[in-house]
Amino acid sequence: MPEKPTASLLLIIISDADRRLYSRPLEEAGYEVRPAASLKDVEQACNSSRFDLILVMDKLDPKIKKAVGSAIRHFFPDIPILQIGRTRPDIEGHSFVTGRSSEDVLRSVKQILSRGEIRPAAI
Repeated sequence: MPEKPTASLLLIIISDADRRLYSRPLEEAGYEVRPAASLKDVEQACNSSRFDLILVMDKLDPKIKKAVGSAIRHFFPDIPILQIGRTRPDIEGHSFVTGRSSEDVLRSVKQILSRGEIRPAAI
């Protein structure tokens, strides 16, 4: 396991199974992953920590996702958001989308964090 995480990620996900599916490969790659399962969890995490990237699972209810997007933008106006399982971003701002596999997510996280010139869109 790496000595120091390369980045801090907030993973907004509802089910424990999905949390394990995505957290494990990200942590093994050296990222610090903090899960959040509700709007309250997101607000508490954003209020107490700084993140390099936010990951949002597409399975969230659209109303919750909109509230989560607003909360994230309130705390971190320019932070990149990676929406898992989307074909186009539905959260405003610096957003990206990726497939649902843990390999797609890990590849997309690495790409976003290593190259600031990537334009928001599907990666």
